[in-house]
Amino acid sequence: MQSTETQETPIKKDVLQNTWETPERFKMSEMGYLGLRHYSGVTRDEIRRELNFPQSLVTYREMGEHSTINASLSLFDSIISKATWSFKPPKDATEEEKKQAEAISQMMHDMDTSWTDFIRDALSMNVYGFSLCEKVYRRRYKSNGSLYNDGIVGWKKLPIRSQESIQRFIFSSDGNELLGAKQNLTRISDNFNQYMGSSRNEVVLPMSKLLHFRSGRHRGDPYGKSPLRDAYLAWKYLVLLEEMETTGVSKDLAGLPVLSMPMQYLDKDADVDKQAVRKYFENAMRNLQMNEQSAMILPNMYDPDTKQPLFKLDLLSTGGNKSYDITKIKEWYKNLIMISLSTDILTMGQTQVGSFALGSIKNSFAGSVAHLMARNIADTLNRDLIRQTYELNQWDTSRMGTIDFGNLIEVDMEVQSKFLQRVMSVGLMEADREALNAVRSAAGLEPLDDSLPPQEDLMIHSSKSGSGLATGTDNGTSTSVAGTDNSSMNLDNSA
Repeated sequence: MQSTETQETPIKKDVLQNTWETPERFKMSEMGYLGLRHYSGVTRDEIRRELNFPQSLVTYREMGEHSTINASLSLFDSIISKATWSFKPPKDATEEEKKQAEAISQMMHDMDTSWTDFIRDALSMNVYGFSLCEKVYRRRYKSNGSLYNDGIVGWKKLPIRSQESIQRFIFSSDGNELLGAKQNLTRISDNFNQYMGSSRNEVVLPMSKLLHFRSGRHRGDPYGKSPLRDAYLAWKYLVLLEEMETTGVSKDLAGLPVLSMPMQYLDKDADVDKQAVRKYFENAMRNLQMNEQSAMILPNMYDPDTKQPLFKLDLLSTGGNKSYDITKIKEWYKNLIMISLSTDILTMGQTQVGSFALGSIKNSFAGSVAHLMARNIADTLNRDLIRQTYELNQWDTSRMGTIDFGNLIEVDMEVQSKFLQRVMSVGLMEADREALNAVRSAAGLEPLDDSLPPQEDLMIHSSKSGSGLATGTDNGTSTSVAGTDNSSMNLDNSA
């Protein structure tokens, strides 16, 4: 009987031979890791120690007190504070959904603190990189302090939790999920010790109770990235120059003080009396400046051989001016700070000259940055606060409305009127309620409901700029006013 041998197919070695190098099978759940470098809930992504939490709190607070940076921060606070916030119902909303949207609109003005104060607290992320506000709810009864009495779960207040009081964030075991934040009141420097007697000096706040705002390119870092981080080096050098300039002004004696004294006083083995005299003069020279210590007392002593004074004070001055202009250097660093904060529009007309077009571009860019900040706040509110409010009231979360803002940037009415006149006169835009409300909002008027005025009322004052092409026959497209088109007094109709 002939035996047969089975030959196994040789296994082809592959680069991904090791199991730990083989990609896992597709999963709907999360497979990778966030990859944040953190220790005990505190991230360590910054190279400089003073920019890592919690040292960054002191650094950014000190930076915020500088006039250049404070002006930049105030610019965005001013722009965003002008915005009008509203709650819009979902598209094709039912009567019930419109009532829900109206209730949430009422909540924005039914809190113990104003909505404007809440927005300013949220904008503190522009200083520290992040901002935490706690969601505090209540049933809307007048006995609970509400203006309404319908029993809907509304907002009592959205108070900030000071960044200085946050000890650390709490991550899940794999580091991918943010579970909460630990607040430690002992970190607060309080001269009155009002928190020392509290039984809850440490509070662990779950993320379900917090509105978490972050700024900058944070890459998942819960501490965010403060816009001041990009201006840190320029600010550091600017402050150093200002301190040197201030010291130079206070010590301005029109030269460098030089004191001459005998060698025996400078000998390291000099007796105690001579050392005391030397230390006195060293301290006097160190404090010599143009104020209370702008004079010195010298002994009237002469060398017995040369008959020259033993102690002599002179001012050593240079023959010319400095080779650098410290004012220009300071302006350079100030411009760097404002450019990094997107607020160099503040310097136009002061340290530099620019055209009107350039000013318009920079103004629109600053407005775009402010719009991004406001959009960041609105997205966080819609994703967190609005959804949770719907859930607490057992409303349909698949048909949620949204918080939105408007009037962030002032509309140039002349430019907008030209646009509307041109596109509507040739029939490129419908005169529906949405278009009319846009015009009313730009003019500072309240938008109206869905009803439209009669069509004949809309056409009474219409321009004839699109009614003809030949000069002299109702032609708004002519380059001159002619014919019966008496309304085309604006030659821009020819464009």
